[in-house]
Amino acid sequence: MKKILSLVIIGSMIATMAACAGGSKPAETTAAPAATEAPAAEAPAAEAPEAEASAEISVDPADYVMGTGSTGGTYFALGGAMANAINNQLAPYKITITAQSTGASVENINLMHAGEMDLGIAMNNVAADSYAGTGAFADTGKIEDVKAIGVVYNEVYQIVANADTGAKNVEDLKGLKIAIGPAGSGTLGLSQKVFTAAGIDPDKDIQPQSDSFGDAATKMQDGHIDAACNVLAVPASSIIEMTTSMKLAYVNISDEILAEIQKDAPYFTRKVIPAGTYPDQEEDCNTITCKAVLYCRADLPDDVVYLITKAFYETGDEVAAAHATGKEIQLEGCLEGVTTPIHPGAKRYFEEQGIEVPDNG
Repeated sequence: MKKILSLVIIGSMIATMAACAGGSKPAETTAAPAATEAPAAEAPAAEAPEAEASAEISVDPADYVMGTGSTGGTYFALGGAMANAINNQLAPYKITITAQSTGASVENINLMHAGEMDLGIAMNNVAADSYAGTGAFADTGKIEDVKAIGVVYNEVYQIVANADTGAKNVEDLKGLKIAIGPAGSGTLGLSQKVFTAAGIDPDKDIQPQSDSFGDAATKMQDGHIDAACNVLAVPASSIIEMTTSMKLAYVNISDEILAEIQKDAPYFTRKVIPAGTYPDQEEDCNTITCKAVLYCRADLPDDVVYLITKAFYETGDEVAAAHATGKEIQLEGCLEGVTTPIHPGAKRYFEEQGIEVPDNG
């Protein structure tokens, strides 16, 4: 009986052990899900490359101010359209640009130099003078803390006179009361060059006025001045406004005057305004042209200027929808006539586009 009892006990123990051995398999299946969930915990690591890509452009939200020109001029209206287009493009970065009315080229360069303006539009010849410390900047000295971004459009120097004066050429303007450009503008400096090259002393041989383009248009129509000098896009709204109430004479600049100007300023070239561009313009008008360029403070962060440059040249159509001159904002020729140093942020964008960037010092 004891042997039988022992066998029964041993059999029961074997059965119990077998049952325990069978229960270990579910334990393994429970552990398996834990193993499959482990990679899910590491999933965020897969996003690292995207984070690195966005880190390439790291800028702080900021508001910048851009100097334009006087009311009635191309800079003022075009600058507002440029700022709006750039702001739309840079909204994700919380970068905004406010366009502000100024005296234009010379004042914009001086304001950037003083740190009171971040960006500004200016004629390339004015910027060249500022970098050399000549012309309007002879007393200021060389300005090296303003850098170029790129060409905005072709500037066209346009002199119009009351048709009753009979003026056809610059020499015919002697003795007349003439708006030669707003104080602090590139127009003023260029007018002085033109009259001097024509043998006319702008301080003695004419009656110079420093009206804004808009004010000059009003004074022309009211008969308070005889002629107005403008550096504007073609066609210019302020000139078109004059034609609504008076007949204009479109004044020519001779080859001799241009040659004299080019001795010191070779970036001025011939420009012909075709007949019919303005109402009652029956003949071509021979004048001169240079470039309007966007500049900025040299100490603006490279990434910020890169983004502004990219946004500026990629929103030309949007600018053109608000101002016709926007159609001239093109990568082709974007550095033509730029003789001063280019900001590293702008240089980076141009090089990405395969554009050779000149070393202007």
